[in-house]
Amino acid sequence: MGFLSDAEIDSLRLARMSLHIVADDADFEPQPELPVEHDDFLLQILRDVASDSIYRFADRSSTRDRIEEVARRDIPFHEGAQALSSDFRRFHTGNMRDGAFFVFELGVADESTRIYALVKYDYSQALELVQREGATALRRIVEAFVSDKASIQKAALVRTVDGVAEPGISTRDRMGRPAPTLTSYFQDYLQVERERNDQDLTREVRDVVRTALQDNKEYLPRGGVAVGLARALDVLRNAPEINEDVVRQAVWVGAGQPEDARVRGTLDTSVNRLVRRRRLEGVAFAPHQEGLPRSVRRQVQTEEGVTLEYNTALEGQAVRREEQPNGETRFVVTTRNYTDGVITERGRRPDR
Repeated sequence: MGFLSDAEIDSLRLARMSLHIVADDADFEPQPELPVEHDDFLLQILRDVASDSIYRFADRSSTRDRIEEVARRDIPFHEGAQALSSDFRRFHTGNMRDGAFFVFELGVADESTRIYALVKYDYSQALELVQREGATALRRIVEAFVSDKASIQKAALVRTVDGVAEPGISTRDRMGRPAPTLTSYFQDYLQVERERNDQDLTREVRDVVRTALQDNKEYLPRGGVAVGLARALDVLRNAPEINEDVVRQAVWVGAGQPEDARVRGTLDTSVNRLVRRRRLEGVAFAPHQEGLPRSVRRQVQTEEGVTLEYNTALEGQAVRREEQPNGETRFVVTTRNYTDGVITERGRRPDR
């Protein structure tokens, strides 16, 4: 996913892990560090939730400070994990679902870099298991987590380099509405703020769609990029939530819904490359309607008596407006086909 680089994905390893029960009707009980088990499965789960960053740490964040202490080895891992879990339990009040809170330390090829993952897992039997079986139940909870990753409710990934946390963090919150909003208690726990709002994300997605169509204009039907972009924006505008699948669908529709699997694969490859470049991997958000304007017909009349009438979807593509240094304005119209005739005064229709 986008938060992790290719080199990090290839070398990612699970170094340490911790698990605590979070429940409203039970006191917090510190747990020792757990032995690393099921690391292949756990690593795949963490790769899947590592979306590009939408939030960044606020100027003051005790969660960031605690993670940095662990990364610098100022405090032992188990002590830092206990503190992080205890703080999460403190914010976890009211009608929150009981479950398990994981803290993972991940290593990569670059020894100066450590990645920390904080994961809340919904598991209603967690407290009952621990009360009945004690510490031995923790292993069963890990096994349940591995087999039911869909129950991840919240997740945050933090990268540290030489013991210093990077500002941008990867977050996911199944209870936040609309995505990628965090529930207030999770945002308060992490002490983070939005780095990119829905308007920013919508603008970036629109650029992705436009560029993908431009890069593959040889596959586009009549009307070219401008008409294709208008169709694609309709898809984005009507989507309840924009994510990578919706962006791929929008480009496919903009390209005229080609049935050739090779062409569709080429379009998807372009989208995937651009999504990664724009840091949109794994990101989902509500479309910002002002960033996806509907095209309308525009009429331009010059003092020389020239009239241009065109769909605004063509602006910047088939119709370009260029301001000249001498104050004049040049309109450039590019097309493959056109009609040429004389307009009569009586019918105002072209004689052909």
